[in-house]
Amino acid sequence: MSRNTSRDLPIQNGSSHPLWGWWTNRRALLFLIAWLGMYAALSLYVSIPYFNEPSASADIVWRNVMFLHGFLIGLVGVLALVTVEIFECCSSHVKTWIVGGALVATFLASVGGLFDHNPSNAFALWTQIAGFFALDEMLIVLIWGFWIDYRLQQPASRTLPFWVAWLGSFSMLLAALMGHVAGWLLEFPHAPWGWPDDYAHWAGLSVGTWTANLVTSHSHEMVVAVIGTLVAALVWQWGYGALKPATRTLARVGLIMMAFGIVAMTVIYVVAGFTTAQPPTLFAFGPHGIDGIAGDDLVTGVFVMLGGLLALSALLFQHARAGSSRLLHWAQAWAYLMTIVTVVVAGYAIELNEQYFGAGNPQAPGAQADAIFTFWHQDFAFFMIPAIILVLVIAERYLPRRQDHNALGRGFIAGTTLAFLGGLLYVFVDPHLYGIGFYVAAVGFLIIAFLVARTWWTLLTQPDQPADTMAPPVATSDTPRRVGG
Repeated sequence: MSRNTSRDLPIQNGSSHPLWGWWTNRRALLFLIAWLGMYAALSLYVSIPYFNEPSASADIVWRNVMFLHGFLIGLVGVLALVTVEIFECCSSHVKTWIVGGALVATFLASVGGLFDHNPSNAFALWTQIAGFFALDEMLIVLIWGFWIDYRLQQPASRTLPFWVAWLGSFSMLLAALMGHVAGWLLEFPHAPWGWPDDYAHWAGLSVGTWTANLVTSHSHEMVVAVIGTLVAALVWQWGYGALKPATRTLARVGLIMMAFGIVAMTVIYVVAGFTTAQPPTLFAFGPHGIDGIAGDDLVTGVFVMLGGLLALSALLFQHARAGSSRLLHWAQAWAYLMTIVTVVVAGYAIELNEQYFGAGNPQAPGAQADAIFTFWHQDFAFFMIPAIILVLVIAERYLPRRQDHNALGRGFIAGTTLAFLGGLLYVFVDPHLYGIGFYVAAVGFLIIAFLVARTWWTLLTQPDQPADTMAPPVATSDTPRRVGG
């Protein structure tokens, strides 16, 4: 197929259309899966929550944090590639620059992350920073691609999944920018011309406190924005436009909750990053109000995550009634449910029992369990589960045989369940190394690793072909028919 040089005309079968020479979306995804799979395997030598975290209040280890940045940026790159495919972005230039940005950002951020052990290693640090700038480019282009589709009134652009994904992209970009400011303050706390000191004084902060606030806001906002964007893409991929009135209403409620949650959390984290205002503890009780749920956790857990579950449930229900369920959809939904149970249910349970878990106090009775959960829920719920869902989405779109889908669905359900149960057993039942939770989780992780490798190999050995999609060609609009522009 000849290259489409028009900026705003759709590419047919874009998954197999060459964008950067030999690179197609599909080949870029295969490369990124292989690269990130090997990179994730190296994390076993960097930081494992079971071994490396003495307490929930332990100082952040620079090497571990920057290494994980290499993985998360690659994950965002895969998400951007999948998102433009699912929503059938009509701009060839947008697809081209997202492919390029994803490859460059992942390569530079991960290679830098291998050697960025402390801020004094300038070459590794600035290699990663170049990758961070490539991430910015990719997110800006993704946002611009959404705008082009909206301006041209593409069918998806008048629906709630499109808007939620667009909002999630904005939120990811703002989170990335806060990370840049935090990185600048860590490296140059008083430059240029003392403006960080001037701003911190004006805001009633020290430079150190301002930096810590930015780091917290950056990390919390980024991971939830990734999940929000991913779930919105799933809702469209699963056939949102073909929903019947009752299930469509249920899905709309969930998507509206997500949209509100993404906007609210973005405002909360930007304000918390640049001022002294911090999210309050809600439903506080116990000595000095130590027990209670953080306000930002309530917004992200209830509105973004549970709203997403509501939207996905509407689609699963309709497909089940019509006899058109796909096991891969159930595997994706099950993995997402594991995230919710980990972050919302288990997380809230710990926050409501901080007298036992300690809120970072290493002398508390449950301090060891709190320490493990603090880092385990990050690695499992915010890194591993989104990666698993993305692999399942890619398998659904590019593996033609339903038998492969069913085998992968069953396997990933088993793997994620064991990994989840192992983590929960370790945190709440037996928080000791090499206990039953450790081995149950290890079996789950091995199953997941095997299935990811098997999926990648199956995709590699098949020729490029158009992606499969359940999204209908014409969707019922969620917005007024005519919007000026």
